[in-house]
Amino acid sequence: GDYLHVFNHPTEYDLRCFVRNPYARVLSAWNDKLVKGFHAPRYPRSMRRFVPQLRRWAADQGLPGGDESEPFPFASFIQFIESQPEGARNQHWDTQTSVLLARHIPYRHTYQMETEFADGMVDTLSRLGIDAEWIRQKVARPTNASGKPAESVYNEELAQRVYAIYAEDFTRFGYSPDSWTDL
Repeated sequence: GDYLHVFNHPTEYDLRCFVRNPYARVLSAWNDKLVKGFHAPRYPRSMRRFVPQLRRWAADQGLPGGDESEPFPFASFIQFIESQPEGARNQHWDTQTSVLLARHIPYRHTYQMETEFADGMVDTLSRLGIDAEWIRQKVARPTNASGKPAESVYNEELAQRVYAIYAEDFTRFGYSPDSWTDL
């Protein structure tokens, strides 16, 4: 009932969301779920059934990534994402527009993780009575921060493909099409 009320009366709510640069988000999904998982004793639990399916898909397509003895390549991962319709992908690499239902929910506040995370957390959580200084201290020491690969995996062609997949996210959330060069 609560969800239905939100959808029917969204102006009665102060709806907020945090978004991430689409280039960084898909890179993080690949690195955290596939590359780090490959090098760990086991893949993350959420990926254990998925990785064999992904490798079979790559082998069926004649793409690098079917071989279990090496990490799944970023270019093959992008091609896999391209092969799936928006809304049917894993939430870690589907469009934020889809995951956040941004075409249907009128968010009053959208915070970019790269530049507005701390202020957004303070603004949001202090409204719930949580001490602003405590929030600042907590967000200054992230416990689940994504790393990035030692070497850039992006090139102009891959960046264009990623932009094509996430074009609405770039536009809707104010990210530059050239922001891949900073990763």
